[in-house]
Amino acid sequence: MLGATSLEVYRYAVGHPGWTRSEASDALGLTLRRIDEAVGELSDRRLLSPQAGSPDGLVAVSPDVALADLVDADERAMQELKARISTQRRELSSLLPAFLDARKHVLASTSVETLEDPHLIHRVLIDYGRDVTEKVYIAQPGQGSTADVHEESVRKDLELLANGVRRRTLYDTSTRDHVPTRKAVEAIAAGGGEFGVLPFIPLRMLVFDEKLAVVGRRLSHDDKAALVIRDHSLITIFTHLFDIAWELSESFLSPPQVVSPLSAMQRSILQGLANGLSDESIARRLDINVRTCRRHIAWMLETLRADSRFQAALKARDAGWI
Repeated sequence: MLGATSLEVYRYAVGHPGWTRSEASDALGLTLRRIDEAVGELSDRRLLSPQAGSPDGLVAVSPDVALADLVDADERAMQELKARISTQRRELSSLLPAFLDARKHVLASTSVETLEDPHLIHRVLIDYGRDVTEKVYIAQPGQGSTADVHEESVRKDLELLANGVRRRTLYDTSTRDHVPTRKAVEAIAAGGGEFGVLPFIPLRMLVFDEKLAVVGRRLSHDDKAALVIRDHSLITIFTHLFDIAWELSESFLSPPQVVSPLSAMQRSILQGLANGLSDESIARRLDINVRTCRRHIAWMLETLRADSRFQAALKARDAGWI
């Protein structure tokens, strides 16, 4: 915005064509220094121009004329930039059909693809999750995700369910005590989602319709890579395995039939002990560290008054806790 002095000088200039600095100083009662500062500010905005034939005279310029003088070069540059962008967009857009055809051929010819990058895996899940039309089957081992992850998932899953997509998820029994997971399950189940639990989920798996399966590679405990499977026969096998596991599962939200002082995770640990698994194997299956697993075992030995881990598992089974 123009300063008060510059505005005052501009008003004077409009009413006095061909005025000089000394005339404005006398008329406005301003020092020549302040007049020069105002003239400089007005000239920068193209609101003043020298008077033809008079070395000291100045003429006020209309604001619309000054604006055109200021932005004309920028507008021309902008129009040229828009034209270049439009040309490049047309050129590259013409290549899109060829790219999609080639990509479709590559994807169709690759029955199993290994993805190492978690970000790329996430993008694949989003892309296929958006296009699913019939069903989504999910087997999720270990502990549940954070509340932030579940919040995004709930919104997307409810949209799928509203579009008639069937959604089934298998969780580890221990996640019944995981508050963010339980809240997400309750919200999605209210929209028609189905959830089951098993004492042990062997692998992470997602099946989208009969088109794609994403399976965790799991070469080691820290392995985050995934196998993207597009072969119809392999997808059918994984779907069949999921159906069998689903028939053996319990409802996530069904209350335990016998009142037990043990948490869902502790029941899963005892189940592992009853099956003769080592502490390391149990911790790996439940996605917890070995120290936490052993702390739960020590507490359960004391609670069950058992002399050994195997005896603790037998006592818990006899009591109907597992």
